[in-house]
Amino acid sequence: MTEASAPEQAEKKQRGRKPKGERPMTAAERSRASRDRRRFPMEGYSGKQVSVMLSGPAHMALDELMEFFSGKSQKEIIEQAILTMYKSKDLQKPLL
Repeated sequence: MTEASAPEQAEKKQRGRKPKGERPMTAAERSRASRDRRRFPMEGYSGKQVSVMLSGPAHMALDELMEFFSGKSQKEIIEQAILTMYKSKDLQKPLL
């Protein structure tokens, strides 16, 4: 053996995948990256998670709509209502 190959053998290979940056990511950084991958996939914007508490009348209306549109989920009904309102509204910005 030559002396040049001895230091290479002394260097131990670390286990696991190499970090993407100069150092491994923290747990918070990994969580944020995971959320961003779900929220903004390569194809484009995937959606927005929303959690709301409906008023009594809105809840009753949603229940009635679910009975009327028996094949639709709450999510589909709410999305359709939002898109319908969006399309019917005049979206011009007011003059300041």
